[in-house]
Amino acid sequence: MELSKKEANYEISGKAVVLATGGFSCDHSKEDSLLQEFAPEKADFPTTNGPWAMGRGVKMARAMGAALVGMQNVQIHPTAFVDPKDPAATTKFLAAEALRGKGAILLNDKGERFVNELGRRDHVTDKILKFCAKNEKAGSAHTAFMVMDDQAVEDFGRASFGFYAKIKGFFKQFNTLEEVANYMGIQSSKLKKTLDEYNEYTNLSLSKEDKFGKKVFPVALKHPPYYVAVITPAIHYTMGGIKIDKDAVVYNEFSGKPFKGLLAAGEVTGGVHGRNRLAGNSLLECVVYGRIAGHNAANVRYSASDATLTRTDL
Repeated sequence: MELSKKEANYEISGKAVVLATGGFSCDHSKEDSLLQEFAPEKADFPTTNGPWAMGRGVKMARAMGAALVGMQNVQIHPTAFVDPKDPAATTKFLAAEALRGKGAILLNDKGERFVNELGRRDHVTDKILKFCAKNEKAGSAHTAFMVMDDQAVEDFGRASFGFYAKIKGFFKQFNTLEEVANYMGIQSSKLKKTLDEYNEYTNLSLSKEDKFGKKVFPVALKHPPYYVAVITPAIHYTMGGIKIDKDAVVYNEFSGKPFKGLLAAGEVTGGVHGRNRLAGNSLLECVVYGRIAGHNAANVRYSASDATLTRTDL
């Protein structure tokens, strides 16, 4: 392997290479964007990933003849914060599901709920795109308001919430519903009606669904102060990538056989999660396949003719 630095190029010799370069959620390159090639309908979304998530490992392996799998499967997270200081930024900070799990609701620009806030990521995303207007300040992205009261903040954890609200500045605080409505640009009577309808369900049996199919209502939103953030869907994870086997060995697209000494782990690979991914499972994938790849890379054996790759069992 050749490593290039400013002062010189270095050649590093080894019997195996493990690719662990991550996915392509931020690949907006003009010439060879993987998003544009495999999921063009999602290429204009912002992302929760940093600018390094360009799919370089996928591109390198592909150029060598590595097989790819599931490249069209790109996960959108429904709630990423729109930073008031830089609303059009293409990299957004994730608004964790736990915020909604502890009571945050989502409202459109009319002050209306439009979805079960605890629904699947793809379902919530689809509803935001359907019922929420585009926000020119946010780069024409569809945006919604995330609303919490003080009890929801308490249940979430004030220290953790303080990171979002005070350190990052994503939430604005208001003492009355009238102030919230004014910020949202709607009539206070409309906002009060929406919250009153929602709060009724907090007093009912858990078996009672609202019109959006929601069964769990963590808190009644009636404890000021109130906190409001603007959110938008953003690319969060790419399920597609390099095709590997159970031993984390990369497959050759043309021969259908594994490469000698080339392994991969983490988001650079594809097929592990299928078409979608459960929250948290990317960490599990990194730990499990990282360990498998490292173990098998350390135990690569070549035959005398250098024609086969032998892998030891775990």
